[in-house]
Amino acid sequence: MSPYCALSMTKPMLCVGGMSVDIVEQCETGPWAGEKLRSVETRWQRGGHASNVSFVLRLLGAQVEFFGVLSRSSMLRDILLEMERNGIDLSHCPRTDENPAFTTVINVRKTGCRTILQCTRNFPYVTIEDFKKLDLSLYGWVHFEARNKLDIIPMIRAILDYNNGRTDCIQISLKVDSCYKENIDLFDMCDYLIFSRELALDLGWQSVQETCLQLAKVLPLPYSINVRRPCIICSWGPLGAGCLDNKGKYYELAASTNQRAKDTYGVGECFTAAIIYALYVREMPLADAVALGNRVAGHKATSSGYNHIATLNTYPVTLTNVIEHRSENVSEDDEAETVICRKFMNRKIQPSDGKLATKLLQRFDRSNYGLAEDSSGDSEPDSHKEPTPVPMPSSSIRKSGYRLSNISRKSVQLRAKRLR
Repeated sequence: MSPYCALSMTKPMLCVGGMSVDIVEQCETGPWAGEKLRSVETRWQRGGHASNVSFVLRLLGAQVEFFGVLSRSSMLRDILLEMERNGIDLSHCPRTDENPAFTTVINVRKTGCRTILQCTRNFPYVTIEDFKKLDLSLYGWVHFEARNKLDIIPMIRAILDYNNGRTDCIQISLKVDSCYKENIDLFDMCDYLIFSRELALDLGWQSVQETCLQLAKVLPLPYSINVRRPCIICSWGPLGAGCLDNKGKYYELAASTNQRAKDTYGVGECFTAAIIYALYVREMPLADAVALGNRVAGHKATSSGYNHIATLNTYPVTLTNVIEHRSENVSEDDEAETVICRKFMNRKIQPSDGKLATKLLQRFDRSNYGLAEDSSGDSEPDSHKEPTPVPMPSSSIRKSGYRLSNISRKSVQLRAKRLR
């Protein structure tokens, strides 16, 4: 876990979706018809949007639970052990004897293209009966991936019914990367709508701003009517990301890294997880959360897998190319402790090594604190000085009930004076 992660004092988050096994092949050039190639690197890893989001959330330091149907197959055993070892709760997941779904990914290093072959077999998905067994009071955020709306709509309605009349409502986020027309009814039921760049391009939307504005038009009611509306977020790959809040204000943020991408598979899940972490755990504004999402996604692309995300310092956030003006920008080069001191106390914290505590036990001396003696002659006259207490006989002190062994003699003399 990252040493800079926020210590989560919030309720756990719930990620609802599926888990699969991904076989990733790294090739120097693309495979052509009838050509035999050797892959440079081959690995198999955990797949599925919700499972990857929950794993990245845990790496960032959040409390998270994954909720999806799990296979009892031995091929999934190592993946489940890794998730449990990292502290991801799997206790409420239904089990099945079917083999897990498979996805084959071919990455071409020379061109940066990626080919994904997904299994056509329908793996079981969690149902509303499984969802009703959960205690919703345990969660503060629920994340869905838009798949079959007939399965998801009853779950979201159960959350909305739970939120009715409550102040500590459960936040709902939805990731949409396919089946636009089939899932359009889910858009206004969530608090945060995270849209895919590939799906936007398929719909003919050529920029992130156009995507956010077109999605806002799909919502049933205009902004002039004060009703619940989702915040719209869309990542545009190396060009950054954009977001539209529930008041209609648009923000556009550039990508935060110039390093060459080594592995972009799973960047979308890292972007989504970082935004949820920033909004819920860190309680950041929407634009700041999207900026952190860009940083985490860019850092993930620099190496294969996900474990290196735990080494990322998630505290500094630099906002660039933001249409809506932000009041504070923090440099990414500053260390977290230095930034905290400069922001809240306007000075650096310097350890005292116990010297300050020793000085507090001694009589006040201006020279001990680097202060010059007052030579202006404006000192108080002797008449205003506190008179020196007169010592009391030991017999009078004993009658007053004070013991010299437990308190200082000067304190005894002052208390005895009050008793007189």
